[in-house]
Amino acid sequence: MQKIIRVTLSGSFHRDIDGLRRAYNELALNQCQILSPHKLDFEDSSVLFVRDVSEKNETNFDLEKHHLLAISQSDFLWIHAANGYIGVSTAMEVGYATALNIPVFSSTTVEDQTIAMLIKKVSSVFVAIETLYGNNL
Repeated sequence: MQKIIRVTLSGSFHRDIDGLRRAYNELALNQCQILSPHKLDFEDSSVLFVRDVSEKNETNFDLEKHHLLAISQSDFLWIHAANGYIGVSTAMEVGYATALNIPVFSSTTVEDQTIAMLIKKVSSVFVAIETLYGNNL
């Protein structure tokens, strides 16, 4: 029986929506169960917290609380860092995952050197999965 790999995707959802979609699709193609976000069908990307259509009545607090819960239930956290940028929320999420001993991966080098120390740079989601499990899936 193959292990179900649970993952959360974090990063700036405003700066590079096409790159974010590619990251989401790469996770899905590698048969990861994406705990958060559920979809990338955003209602209004100009606001602080982007929401998909099903989340339009959620408060910012509830959205972040759900995202943190998803991180705590994940096998790893994948960071989408458009041009190396991560914001304060993503930095906090990286710290949260690290405190819970949840591995954090990205295919992009993060600009902030302190946060970058907490993120393992890999070439792809497949390599992240291989790093964690090797042939033990």
